[in-house]
Amino acid sequence: MRDITTEIEGRLSGVGCSCHPVMPRTARALVTEGDAPQVLLEVLKELGLSGPVALAYDEVTYSVLASSIEGFLRSRGIEVVGFSVSRADEGNALRLKELMGRASVGVAVGGGTVIDVCKLAAHWSGKPFISVPTTLSHDGIASPVASVAFRGRSHRASVPATGPVAVVADAGVLSSSPRRLKAAGAGDLLAKLTALKDWELGELHAGEIVCRRAYAAELEAIECAIDFVYGGMRDALVLLKGLLLSGAAMALVGSSRPASGSEHMISHQIDALGKSKGLHGEQVALATVLMSRYHQSHNGGWWRDPRFSWGSVLELLSVAGAPTSFLELGLTREDVVEAVLRAPEVRPERTTLLHLKRPGRETVSELLEETGIC
Repeated sequence: MRDITTEIEGRLSGVGCSCHPVMPRTARALVTEGDAPQVLLEVLKELGLSGPVALAYDEVTYSVLASSIEGFLRSRGIEVVGFSVSRADEGNALRLKELMGRASVGVAVGGGTVIDVCKLAAHWSGKPFISVPTTLSHDGIASPVASVAFRGRSHRASVPATGPVAVVADAGVLSSSPRRLKAAGAGDLLAKLTALKDWELGELHAGEIVCRRAYAAELEAIECAIDFVYGGMRDALVLLKGLLLSGAAMALVGSSRPASGSEHMISHQIDALGKSKGLHGEQVALATVLMSRYHQSHNGGWWRDPRFSWGSVLELLSVAGAPTSFLELGLTREDVVEAVLRAPEVRPERTTLLHLKRPGRETVSELLEETGIC
């Protein structure tokens, strides 16, 4: 077992920050190889969580890891109540909340759907939860933000939730997860390129406070994505650290602001169309290419590092084997144009380049043509 908590916190503690003069503790992050059930038991003991466990999973992650966790904990005399998450929606979160209300802790074994539902259930029940990711497809594994569908809608909304008290990551499970999911995780981290610049615009035009420690965490996360992809996508630990750093940044400020900008708003509107075959990380990565080009023309504070140009982002996606066109996700140019035009409606209270300088239909179409992503 390897405890990387200190490493994650160490990357942040050296950054001066007026809003967080003392570095807050982040979620405990433990990396194991094949003995996740035993490590989870040790974490439960260390945290004094000796009561029943509400174990959340889905059909796939139950066989991958949750089944062995369930059996191991029961063999040690711990009551386990299982819950299969079918969808990241309000109904599943409410049902899990009821189970967690009668347990001492929730344990989420899975990807974004399972973890997001458990985050919200933990928030509503007031109970802690432990994240056991089986994929590295996005940065929600350790963040205090949940993406869940409400009121029967087909698309999700991001809402404040409860971040995990610990993350137990099985390196073998994560390394063997599909390449597409890992590429999507790298894509979600690359999206911080535009999210951070949109955040700066919020500071400049709306008086927002940019937490320098959270900002630095996201920059580190971007570097992790670049290193992971150009390292042959073999070292899942590099990607895991990037996702944990992004989660820590959101936890620092209590919102998704450091990690989610105009590119995520575009992705949310794409979700609302109900036509995309893409993963979250694939959608936001392509939206990052588009918005990077738009920032380049209209934001004098855009990155000077050539690795952060829209062309470099597109090249990295190609190397990762990720989609390099919205057409690959089953979308038409008109679909994407419509999503961009309506993107500011997702977060009307925020300041991004799309809020400050709303492009017309023709401009968006020209950007898509120039970048070649649709």
